Amino acid sequence: MLFFTLAALAQAPTAELAAPFRVHAAGEPISTDVGHAYPRLHDLDGDGKRDLLVGQFGGGTCRVYRNSGTDAAPSFDKMELLLAGDAPASVAAS
Repeated sequence: MLFFTLAALAQAPTAELAAPFRVHAAGEPISTDVGHAYPRLHDLDGDGKRDLLVGQFGGGTCRVYRNSGTDAAPSFDKMELLLAGDAPASVAAS
């Protein structure tokens, strides 16, 4: 699958990328406890706006930053952990 992705990218037209920037939530830069973060955008609460989910290797938790803006101009709220029932959801690292 990785090979297919690299081959597809090699055939794609060249595009300019934007300069990197820090993503903020509730006015503060987002940072994780441990490296190896896995950010994804997904409409978690079904309101039509993509929220930011950040999976973390350390502790196996998933941080949720709800989007109170729009998809075109997101504004992420303070971090909350993804819950499984009343407890933080987690996946053990092996």
